[in-house]
Amino acid sequence: MKSDSTNIPATPSLVDPVVIDSRMLSEQVATHLFRQLVSGRLRGGQRINEAELARTLGISRNPIREAIRKLEERGLLVSAPRRGTFVRSFSKQDMADIFSFRTVIEAFAIRQALPRMTPEDHAELRGIVQKMVDAAKAGNEMALVEADNAFHLRIVELSGNSQTLRGFLNIRAEVQMSITLVKNRFESLEAAAVDHWPIIDAIDTRDEATAVKALEEHIQEAWRRISAAYPEADADE
Repeated sequence: MKSDSTNIPATPSLVDPVVIDSRMLSEQVATHLFRQLVSGRLRGGQRINEAELARTLGISRNPIREAIRKLEERGLLVSAPRRGTFVRSFSKQDMADIFSFRTVIEAFAIRQALPRMTPEDHAELRGIVQKMVDAAKAGNEMALVEADNAFHLRIVELSGNSQTLRGFLNIRAEVQMSITLVKNRFESLEAAAVDHWPIIDAIDTRDEATAVKALEEHIQEAWRRISAAYPEADADE
């Protein structure tokens, strides 16, 4: 008598869980490397040693290679044939291009976002700036950088324009990384945090010109500090 194969449970796949875990692991490694980049622990021109990274993290080299590939696609790492993978170095012109494009993107975003913002949105943005202030008081630069990024990202998201968001996301990592490549980029952590309050106050006026001006001045001031410090960074490389 033939057995009814329809009642036999399928043999569990031995491949799928490994693939899923590997992908999750590569994302975790990519996040780890990204945090190293934006914190300045990995600097421009520095070589990424896959073997050392694998030993440090206690994992195989496959997810590390996948993570490196993802960061290469984002323009944060570069590969040189027979030499290896290196942290991208930014010329002063690279940084000027990034910040000029950032100004255009974010100014356009706040114009679109302002009429759409609710009181809850205003409160959320205020809360993010307060997180920056709290991080600065605690001396937690990484938390400050992450909150700073979240603030600008949220304004772009509130624009409701998917193309604006895409443009911002394309340069977000480069903005963060280029800032960290310059030493003494903040007068102080607290100064970097409170520098966002004028944007909040401008948004509260609901006047487009006022809000755009505050945001542009904020970005231009950041570029001024970076530009002034960049020759020192050049000398260090």
